[in-house]
Amino acid sequence: MHSTCVVQLGYTHTHTHTTDLVWRKWKHTALSGLKGIVKQKVLLHCPCVNRNVRKTIIWQLEEHTTVLYHDGSNNHTTIGTRYESRVSLFLNEDKDNCSLLLSGITVADNGTYKCSFTANAFVYQKVILHVAASYSVCMDLVSDQASVSSGGGEGSGVYQCKASGGYPEGQIHWELEGHPLVNPSRRDVTHLDNFTGLYSLTSNLTIELSEGEKLQCVVENTALASNLTSNSSCNQKPMPMEHSGHYKVEVAAVVAVSLIGMFIVGVLLVFLLTRCCRRERSTQRLREAGKRRDPVV
Repeated sequence: MHSTCVVQLGYTHTHTHTTDLVWRKWKHTALSGLKGIVKQKVLLHCPCVNRNVRKTIIWQLEEHTTVLYHDGSNNHTTIGTRYESRVSLFLNEDKDNCSLLLSGITVADNGTYKCSFTANAFVYQKVILHVAASYSVCMDLVSDQASVSSGGGEGSGVYQCKASGGYPEGQIHWELEGHPLVNPSRRDVTHLDNFTGLYSLTSNLTIELSEGEKLQCVVENTALASNLTSNSSCNQKPMPMEHSGHYKVEVAAVVAVSLIGMFIVGVLLVFLLTRCCRRERSTQRLREAGKRRDPVV
């Protein structure tokens, strides 16, 4: 959620020097929340039209963590410890834009942010950031004892599905021929990395497959509204798509350099062999000429 609240305060003083607080204006606007992906960037919006540039701008997380504090009186900005080199404002480009750019998103950045500033009244805006991270999924046959002991079909045994580096906590589902398995024999383990806040899930499924049957594990991530299906072995490290093109270029370059090198070596060999042959012929001619000059004894 993204909400805007405007509070205009006035004070009335009595002869007894007491102070009464008078509420003059309150405004609330609700918008949709923002989604931030771990390790990426997100812009937390905070328009601040007609703000008093001599006053402060404060960004906070959950009312207790200071993200950024900008003092307009001396144009000095202080950044919270956790956010050093990760946040920036756009005041130099637009004084009416107090939005915050947050980089290198982590799980700890999840929560409600508040942007506070002063215009003709005290204003604060709230932005809810929903952090998410996609799981890396793989599946392997880890034990084929079932096929040995029961004479089952090819691929029978214990299958293991691994989903790592995701947030929030997801769920693993098993499907056979595209249909969910009902009451499967499985053992699940969930691990939370206390440093990164990311989850790793493991599910071991014991099943006997017939030849040709297709087994898949599916990982559900509600925050991303998506399901990931296993498409690689855990023993393989598939190349990221963004690097595959570079890899092909590098291979082509290596092949080209190798061919050029082989061509140069071939030319050098031909040159050296030709030179040796010429020397040998020249030497032979000199010997024959010398024999003809020698007197017969």
